[in-house]
Amino acid sequence: MRMIKVFDSKDYSDKWKRFKRDSVRAIIISDEKIAMIRSGRFGEYKFPGGGIETGESLLEALEREVKEETGLHIVPSTVEEFGKTLIIRKGTNPYEIFEQESFYFTCGVRMDVKSLAHLDAGYETEYGYNLVYASLPEAVKQNTSLLNNPSIPWVERDLFVLHELQRAIAKSADRMQKGVNEHG
Repeated sequence: MRMIKVFDSKDYSDKWKRFKRDSVRAIIISDEKIAMIRSGRFGEYKFPGGGIETGESLLEALEREVKEETGLHIVPSTVEEFGKTLIIRKGTNPYEIFEQESFYFTCGVRMDVKSLAHLDAGYETEYGYNLVYASLPEAVKQNTSLLNNPSIPWVERDLFVLHELQRAIAKSADRMQKGVNEHG
């Protein structure tokens, strides 16, 4: 999978131990809007997804995390790689480096099936996350306004991926327009 961006804060010592927590994230587009998890506390938008559990494949983790956070059911045959990010920064424990590789996938969901979301009892519930469908410009604008909030460090990562998604959509539209112009 292609690396979209490495976010390295360089606020740690290479001598410290590393804590690695990989995750999966879903890019779900419906009616020109993107399914996002929005915080009632800060108002940031984040892609549905979360940590990969021991023994889980990327697809299994994606299906489980999206269902837990949104109640949506992914259609496995629609899942396609989009790209990955890597975050490296000082961890929450002393003398620890936190490292997280996030794997982003575009995917479709079953519109005929929806479950209740089951947020983690920790920060997900505390931050009041809910599934929303937002336009890309709306999500970009909101996350841009929250870039310097230390309580939501993932905003920079997801904002960068939102920009990458905008570029990919524009590129696809350009290719389609070029094809129309050449054929007719």
